Amino acid sequence: MKSNLLHLVLSISVMTLFFTNCEDINNDNDVSPEDSAAAIVLVSNANASLLPLLGGLLAADPDSAQTILNSIDLSEAQDFYLQASDLDWRNSDAHLGLGLTNLLILSQNTMMNDIFGSSVKVYSPFRDASVLSNPVGYGFGLPLSIPRVNGMIATYFETPLSFARLQFESLDIFNEFQAQINEVFLPMVNAGLASLDSIDDNSDFEFTLGTGIQLDLVDIFAMETSLFGLQGFFKTLTAYNYELNTSDSAAIIAGLTPGSTFGTLNSDGATLLSEAHASAWSATDRAVLVQGMIDAEITELSHLFVDFTQSQSSQIQTALVAIRDALTGATNVEYAYAGERGDIVGGSASIDISQFYINPVVDTKTLLPDYTMGASTASNYNRVTLTQQINFVESQVLIAGLNNTPISVNIEYNESTSDTSALVTLGFLTFNLMTANPSDIPVAVLDLWAEFQTTIEDYSDELYNFPEISFQWSGFITTGSALTIDGNIAIDYLERTGSYIAPDIVWTATSYSDWLGGWTNPTVNGLFPDFLAEDLALLLGVTWE
Repeated sequence: MKSNLLHLVLSISVMTLFFTNCEDINNDNDVSPEDSAAAIVLVSNANASLLPLLGGLLAADPDSAQTILNSIDLSEAQDFYLQASDLDWRNSDAHLGLGLTNLLILSQNTMMNDIFGSSVKVYSPFRDASVLSNPVGYGFGLPLSIPRVNGMIATYFETPLSFARLQFESLDIFNEFQAQINEVFLPMVNAGLASLDSIDDNSDFEFTLGTGIQLDLVDIFAMETSLFGLQGFFKTLTAYNYELNTSDSAAIIAGLTPGSTFGTLNSDGATLLSEAHASAWSATDRAVLVQGMIDAEITELSHLFVDFTQSQSSQIQTALVAIRDALTGATNVEYAYAGERGDIVGGSASIDISQFYINPVVDTKTLLPDYTMGASTASNYNRVTLTQQINFVESQVLIAGLNNTPISVNIEYNESTSDTSALVTLGFLTFNLMTANPSDIPVAVLDLWAEFQTTIEDYSDELYNFPEISFQWSGFITTGSALTIDGNIAIDYLERTGSYIAPDIVWTATSYSDWLGGWTNPTVNGLFPDFLAEDLALLLGVTWE
């Protein structure tokens, strides 16, 4: 795998160099007839390799397209196209094939969930929240449609929110991914764009892969739309430095201390973010070109990477205008992320995404109020769910006036919310076990309540975190008869499995109001124009405590 990756990187580097010097060798006499013929054979071999892969993908149910794309190996076809373009820079089919295979490889699953988890998802950046989007396709943003263009550009909104929720445990993976972007992904994007750019001024160009699979200039512009979107996304991900030795407590504390380079713009970070913003514009420019070409067709044609028709042109235009407006000014988005206990935290915010790209924060640590770094002992936990069977028997109920009366017991304890509810219902009367007169309650219920309290004590020590304990039971009761309560106490908790030295932030402020006043840039340089200190603190998951 490593040797294949090295070959891929070297091949792309050679190709990039090839295109960089294209003007110096742009002469028909520089390509021998033998090289030209060999390039044609290589393209034919590439087509033969790609056709069954792409044909199977296009014939699949759209909902399974991404799964199929993730599983296919496009390296052979890509290598043939690359060799052909090296032999004959005039071979347009080689350029088209290389741009296509690069895009499809880049569109395969990069396991972003391993980095950001389910932390952030922008639900409706450009349209009504009730309109569902189908994110699957044959590539990043392809086939071109309103939902997929929206979803592609939505990454420009999701990334800043994702950075805010970047999981500490994922830093190593993220740093590896940054390196992969710089060494592999961005060179592939640039090579793909260079390939397509060399043929996108030929209005008569057509590429036939096989029967029923033909691409033309419309598909080229659609692919460029996706590649420009990816280019900006990748540059965004590499703009900031998040290098940290997560296995060394001292290094962690030093990295999170004010003045360190962790969480700061890289030396080329501002340039990368500006270029990323420009790439988003280029993506929408290409989408506008596609729309215009579809509208200009006298007879509507079927295009492999375009999934809208002339009848939907006005919708496409409206969506593209909304995207352009969102890239230049404030727009309202709905967002959500998973909290530490798995609960979903969501809301809406006005975001001027252009500020993130053209007016970035140099050091993200400066967004916080003044603080120093210390160390504390933290714990690792494992979630556990279990039940505890109980049985209480009262041989003779002494409370008068009960004749086949329904009885129910509902007890709940939640340590995280400091909440306990303990109710017993006898007929139409309900008693709170924490305050009721014992003479009003059957002995079996009192025994149950005592056992429940003992369970709380057992699971409310340092080995368990945030236990949730409950018991529900119902039956019938009669004065002078036996009463049996038989059931299970349900217990959910986080069991401590180990401990480690963790960084501990110490606020300089001595009161909550002073702490709020320490958030001197709650709008994040205008990124969240309406944010107050509380809003940014909530987004970052930071509290006064």
